[in-house]
Amino acid sequence: MIKHILKIMWNQRRSNGWIFAELLVVAAVLWMMIDAFWVDYRTYHAPLGFDIENVWRFKLSNLDVKAPGYVPDSLYHSSDPEDLTQLMTQIRQNPEVDDVCVTYYSCPYSNGNSWREVKPVDGDTIYAAHMEAFQMRNVTPEYFRLFRIRTIDGESVYDKVAGRHNVIVVTPEMAEGFYHGTSNVVGRRVYHSNNELSSEIAAVSTSIRTSEYDRPEASYFQCMEGETYNSTVSDFGASNAEFCVRMKRPYTQNEMNLFLDGMGERLKVNNLYVYGVTPISSFREQQLGWKARMAKNRISLMSFMLINVFFGIIGTFWLRMQNRKGEIGLRMALGAHRITLERYMYAEGLCLLALTLPWLFFFAFNMVYMDQLDSYRQPLTFVRFLATFGFTYLLMGAMICIGVWFPVRKAVRLAPAEALHYE
Repeated sequence: MIKHILKIMWNQRRSNGWIFAELLVVAAVLWMMIDAFWVDYRTYHAPLGFDIENVWRFKLSNLDVKAPGYVPDSLYHSSDPEDLTQLMTQIRQNPEVDDVCVTYYSCPYSNGNSWREVKPVDGDTIYAAHMEAFQMRNVTPEYFRLFRIRTIDGESVYDKVAGRHNVIVVTPEMAEGFYHGTSNVVGRRVYHSNNELSSEIAAVSTSIRTSEYDRPEASYFQCMEGETYNSTVSDFGASNAEFCVRMKRPYTQNEMNLFLDGMGERLKVNNLYVYGVTPISSFREQQLGWKARMAKNRISLMSFMLINVFFGIIGTFWLRMQNRKGEIGLRMALGAHRITLERYMYAEGLCLLALTLPWLFFFAFNMVYMDQLDSYRQPLTFVRFLATFGFTYLLMGAMICIGVWFPVRKAVRLAPAEALHYE
């Protein structure tokens, strides 16, 4: 039957040529849209590497000279690192608190932008020179426990770094770039600060992404412990720390305000105090707001295009079947069965669609060659092409079948004599 269909299509090549051109253009545009949606969807739903559920960021400041309870310099007997540590201890002792950590420009969704030049002592220095700098996250060891960050083997990163001084935790992307793999990385050292200092790699974490719309990048965590902690807090100031707290249960904003009121003097150490609290989810909404709007606009445009494609293809094949009532009547008069005739019309439309496949492959190859596809966030894999091509042709095939179904179903129910009238 396929050979017969191809012969008929060739004989009707003048009219079929325009339909073929329409199907080819629509398939190319539809595939590009589906591929873009595939990249957005897969990127958005990929693991972030951390968990912000029930996590709040406490706002810190220093008392003004005229404020009640201000401690003058003459009576000040502690340093910024000691005050910040004492504040963490006082808040951690509350039974409603699960964990507390401190970071600098490293809190999730905080737009942290701290970079440093790093290169391995015994790894691929060419890769390090090509990257020039890597994002650095200054965090206390509790950060990994609070945000549920684990190693690539599923173990606790906190257990690997707790109590150790001058160690770092690298992401798999950095481990791959420096050592071409994630095995035998722990225990190696890297240079930083213009080769003046070196740190030991304590663990390789899971991939970390800055947001749902970004891919994981090569980065590392500088663990603030001991002298590293003291120097970092002294340089940046205790009041500028990102003070993160995970509660044991979900809290509303009003409940957290009441929680702070109940803490009283425990939210203050000398001149350092907590004056407010904001959920990390709020920072997430702020950072992803414009990206979410862009994604919604893209989905709206795709939906609008799909509606136009839907009615365009259905209308084309509807008119095509309407104009072939005479042919259908002749086939019925010659003894063709209704079911066979319906299958023939469906197969003819699908064969016409299938002929666009080699041309679409050629179009896709050119898109890849000209780097017009998003290969940065999602790799160009066989699964990606199979899924996007498959959904494109499945969708167009369904549209063609709908466009053929009603007019053909109506035509084959005509009496042969009445159908021949059209011929």
